[in-house]
Amino acid sequence: MKIYPAIDIYENKVVRLYQGDFGKSTTISSNPLSVAKALAKAGSRYIHIVDLEGAKKGEPVNAHVIPKMKDLFQCLHYGGGLRSPADVKMALSMGADKVMIASLIWDEGPDEALTAFKSRIIPALDVKKGFIALSGWLKTASIRPDEAILHLKTLGYETVLVTAVERDGTKRGPDLELYEKLLKVAPEMKIIAAGGIGTAKDVWALAKLNVFGAVIGKALYDGSINLKKLLEEAANA
Repeated sequence: MKIYPAIDIYENKVVRLYQGDFGKSTTISSNPLSVAKALAKAGSRYIHIVDLEGAKKGEPVNAHVIPKMKDLFQCLHYGGGLRSPADVKMALSMGADKVMIASLIWDEGPDEALTAFKSRIIPALDVKKGFIALSGWLKTASIRPDEAILHLKTLGYETVLVTAVERDGTKRGPDLELYEKLLKVAPEMKIIAAGGIGTAKDVWALAKLNVFGAVIGKALYDGSINLKKLLEEAANA
């Protein structure tokens, strides 16, 4: 099980949204780099960066954080507002190891320009009210998550980020039923789970389902999960 601490950035601040609602945000820090350094000091080799401002505006806004944060981590995932192949190329050239995209796949359809980057792209399935949410969670498409993951499989993707939007920022626990269902229809897909993870037990429940990784945000920042201890337990699991 890979652990991905989350840094969500809006107006140059680290924030957490509640259920993907931009009107319900909590500021964690006004210094994203200092937060990244603390996560790295705790032992994290991975970082999950979401440009919330970019996701809302439809273009990258905070990609400038990538180079300095990449110096701290072995693997950096970046997403939010990447709506064109040029945006994807830019984020990768700035140091992102992988990029997360959603609208670019579902709104535009397969783009041959993305083929060269396919191994470094993680499609994002943001699930809201049983369907896929797009454009910073501000609208939904008439695509069910099980249909979506099978489609991504046919396109040749191997890893997918699946966020239970209505659990994001709530610490209510991950949507185990959702992940179990997706792994039944596409057992070979590497699923990174996000949304609702509030305790170490939640992480191990996902691991029991053979979920590949977990994105953790709020629970790290309010002390519900001790990152250093969790990473040590994950290494020995």
